[in-house]
Amino acid sequence: MLFVESARPRFVREHSRAGWLAVGAVCLGAFMGQLDASIVTLTFPSVQHEFRASLAGVEWVSLAYLLTVVGLVVAAGRIADSIGRKAVYLQGFVVFTAASAACALAPGLGWLIGFRVLQAVGAAMLQANSVALVVTSVPAKRMRAALGVQAGAQALGLALGPAIGGMLVDSVGWRWVYGVNVPVGVIALIAGRYLLPRTRQRSVLHEFDWRGLLLLILCTSSLLLAVSSVSGLAVPAWAPVALGVLAAAAGAGLWWWSRRAADPLIDLTMLRPTAVSVGLVGAFAAYLVLFGPLALFPQLHGASVAGTGLILTALPAGFALAAVTGGRVLPLHWHGRRRERLGAAMATIALAALLADPASAWWAFGWLGLLGLGLGIFIPSNNTAIMSAVPAGRSGTSGGLVNMARGLGTAGGVAVVTLALHLDGSSDGAVSGSRIALGGLLLFAILAVATTSTARRAESGRSSQREESPMTTSAAEGSPVTTVRPDENAIAEIIACLRRAMRRAARAADPANTLSVAQLELLSSVSEHPGVRPGQLARLLRLAPNSVTTLVNGLQAQNMITRAPGEDRRAVTLTLTDEGRAAVRAWQSTNTDILRTALDDLHPGWQHLLAAAMPALTELTRAIDTLADPVPAQRDSETTAHSGRVRREPATSPSEG
Repeated sequence: MLFVESARPRFVREHSRAGWLAVGAVCLGAFMGQLDASIVTLTFPSVQHEFRASLAGVEWVSLAYLLTVVGLVVAAGRIADSIGRKAVYLQGFVVFTAASAACALAPGLGWLIGFRVLQAVGAAMLQANSVALVVTSVPAKRMRAALGVQAGAQALGLALGPAIGGMLVDSVGWRWVYGVNVPVGVIALIAGRYLLPRTRQRSVLHEFDWRGLLLLILCTSSLLLAVSSVSGLAVPAWAPVALGVLAAAAGAGLWWWSRRAADPLIDLTMLRPTAVSVGLVGAFAAYLVLFGPLALFPQLHGASVAGTGLILTALPAGFALAAVTGGRVLPLHWHGRRRERLGAAMATIALAALLADPASAWWAFGWLGLLGLGLGIFIPSNNTAIMSAVPAGRSGTSGGLVNMARGLGTAGGVAVVTLALHLDGSSDGAVSGSRIALGGLLLFAILAVATTSTARRAESGRSSQREESPMTTSAAEGSPVTTVRPDENAIAEIIACLRRAMRRAARAADPANTLSVAQLELLSSVSEHPGVRPGQLARLLRLAPNSVTTLVNGLQAQNMITRAPGEDRRAVTLTLTDEGRAAVRAWQSTNTDILRTALDDLHPGWQHLLAAAMPALTELTRAIDTLADPVPAQRDSETTAHSGRVRREPATSPSEG
């Protein structure tokens, strides 16, 4: 079940809300991931007391998790693009749930950190595929709304984390902070098994790029450690500079290697569209602005735990409200760039207003709500633009890049706030330090606004339009028409793969059928040309006469075909028995059911492309048939004239057959 993607039940697959059911299954994982991220830090005092450890040691419970997730999320997406996103997602739930149970039973701090690393491996498998599963489960026009619902589930987990975590730690102990993931993980695993669609567009992975993975881990780990070191991590003074240099060197090495590797972990051509490269910068800035206030305001209002919780609830609550309902409230004709610009502008205004009086609780509550609303509009539109500009076969990798930007933004937001508070040395340090931190966050909000000023949304809009309504642009619209010749090697490979896939699926759907493909094709040809002679059948199937004789003898022994004397009495004609006609009907019905099921699971954009390509495929078939037999109509007439039945009607043309 976990290593081979299984199909959804028919009643789920054919349900009108099948795509939204899949989004709901993904939302369980999104909620659980953010709940865990916002709840773990509340356990630090209890963990320190039980294991008699220092705060610097306990901080590695979160730091090791973050390093592992950011380092592995792109690799998990790349592997999922090859072997199946549903399979990797479900395996991620198993790893995450089992590691959560192990964390709850950890006998010491070292064990807890190790189990957190294992938990992060599962989280990377989940995060890399969550966005990809959402965008491949719904039509392109619903992508932004679906990503908004997923973002709302993340915000809900972020908002409920402190309350649930505090209640668990105070009542049953810190271990249940991890134990609560187990029942949620089991429910999410069952829901994913029956509600998530199988992977239809895959990317071939000839050889995994281990060098690229090591360079990526070295780059992200050094960068995160450098950020953590300037935000309070106990390290020597020279460490931040050394780690920054190491991160830059590893990043340059990753870029150099990705240009030369045959199958790189991060294909640089994916980053070439500005919708992706600039979009990832905008995602990083937005997530930094989102998580920065969550680290800042507990320092300002820490005297009242209830008041701090209420103030912080405004940010994720506003985020969830805008992410879920923004698509309905905003005008439908607004494109992604306009929505992003509005959201980034709202976030910028909110941060500028917070600079005026960050210590006022109700002032902070109102403007944090507006900040959440702005980010709830910006982030789903930003993610939609990135995913629309990437081929569906690489959606796992692009989803991994989005989540890596989120992880770096999370660490960056905490670092900006902590660094500002550490650098502040005035007497009223809390207020002035908070203004320095909010000023830094404001700069990143302005950066998010700047990412909406490029022309990248035109690209993503065209990408989305191609997926929703392909082949609608004509030469009359004034755009130049460029003739693109398909790659004949690619077409030949696709045809061969399609034939093999149909054969395997037919065997799996009807294991009782013992006829070979050659026998079934012969029966089908006799069904189309009743009374055909073996020699004519050999020409139709492009087989040697003795091969046809062997096949006919086998089918006659199974009472599926009969021989009868021909008109010239020197050759026999072939006709099907009732068993033969039943076998042909069953084979055709099985193939039809296979194609219907596959098309139902296919993304609507690809269904539209296939429908538009049908005339071209028909013409290609005729051209190939002409190469094999230049005068098919004449040959059909010859076959008809020599059959054992009266033929007064004209021969069947290839287009009618």
